Formats: sequence, C-alpha cells, structure tokens
Amino acid sequence: MPTKPFRFHQFSVLFAEGVGALHASFELLLNVTEEDISEGKKLLLSASMECNAAKAYGSGKVLPWCTVTNNIDHKKYVLDAKGKSFALGQSEILIGSVEFIIPFKRHRLPSLEVKAGYELDTGYTGLIKPVPGNTTNHIDLHKFN
Repeated sequence: MPTKPFRFHQFSVLFAEGVGALHASFELLLNVTEEDISEGKKLLLSASMECNAAKAYGSGKVLPWCTVTNNIDHKKYVLDAKGKSFALGQSEILIGSVEFIIPFKRHRLPSLEVKAGYELDTGYTGLIKPVPGNTTNHIDLHKFN
C-alpha cells in the first residue's frame, strides 16, 4: 500500500491590497495511498494548501477546495475534512480527505484529474478569487493487478 506525496504550484494574482502576485500563488500538497483489491484500486487521498493571501491582506481567511475525478468511471469526489484530523505544518491549510474505489478495467491505466483552488474570504467585502482561480493536474496510478 504505497503512499506518494505530490506538490503542485500555481502562480496566481489576487487583486486585493497587499496581496498581488507574490502572495496569491499557492501550493497544493496531496498524498495518495493506493491499494490493489479484487474490485480494482482502493484510494485514500488527503490534501492541504500553502497560501499566504490572508496574511498579506491583513485579515480574512483562505477557503481552499479540491476535487478528484478518475478516468475509469469518471466519478467526481470532493475532499473535505468532516470527521477527520491531520497534523499540519505551520503554514498549511487543511482541505480534507476522501476514500474511494476505482473499478477494475482491463487494458486501462488508472489516473486521476485533480482540481484545486481557493477563495479569500475578507470578512467585510466578501469573497475574492485569484486569477487563475484553480489548477488542474493529472496523476497516473500503478496499473491494475
């Protein structure tokens, strides 16, 4: 049951005072654990984000999100933190986790499409989205056994 860490960087600009391009960019930190089972592959994904937009703005909070779609049955999964707990670093923001099974399909290499982004909730003026507002990355998994 191997676990692989991934780190994806997205350069972004946030049109808010003090943030700009330097602090609006973010990194998605993703851990993927895959296990071969008789039905296909059992996956456990956990995600967090590093972003300094709220600190640079001076208030508010970063609201990260992440979705995963597999290439076999094209089901979409939303990572959330309901009922879970993770040890995070000082500058990491918890996104959450999801567990699912990709069904076996002969002669297909399973892969994941990961989309992630955030909004800055300023508290007073509402939500501000960076440009671009998200990143899309692909992860190839081990072949089915």
